[in-house]
Amino acid sequence: MKRQISLLAFLIVVLLNFKHISAQSLNVFGVKGGAHFVDIKDKLTDEGVTHVNKTGFYIGAFMEFRRSVNFSVQPELYYSVNKNKIDENVGLLHIPVLFKYKLGGNFEIYGGPESQFLLSVHGVDINKDKNYKKFILAASAGFGFLISDELTIDARYNLALSNFRDFGYHSNQKLNFIQVGLTYKFDE
Repeated sequence: MKRQISLLAFLIVVLLNFKHISAQSLNVFGVKGGAHFVDIKDKLTDEGVTHVNKTGFYIGAFMEFRRSVNFSVQPELYYSVNKNKIDENVGLLHIPVLFKYKLGGNFEIYGGPESQFLLSVHGVDINKDKNYKKFILAASAGFGFLISDELTIDARYNLALSNFRDFGYHSNQKLNFIQVGLTYKFDE
């Protein structure tokens, strides 16, 4: 766990160094955090699917590259963990690339692909247990409400396109997320 926290801290420091670049253009650096609600979709056979819902949190950073008044590209880097007592505690590094479109007023919508890297599962050595997949592909879509130029409330749905765990023939687990949080853009 210390290694994952060190990696996250290093990546945030690297992203913070991009702030001086964004001051010279329309690019903006920001931080984000909030709660997520995880749906663990467990497909046991061809006929049986169960769902386990968990809660957790996420924290990270992003760069917004404005391409026009209404359109921007926003790569993000954030860490999420879901704490629970029934199932595993899962730590993931998320790297989405979102395409944002600002609607009239204070609303924006966005979507795009997301890469997820499995960092930890409490009580399991993921390097030895081959059922866990270290790379997960997902898609994100959501919307934001701009409270001010710097502060936004956003919500998104993250749909897993690949398995989190694979047990063999038609038996797997996927992680789908609903995330609600705040983003803060640093004022130039």
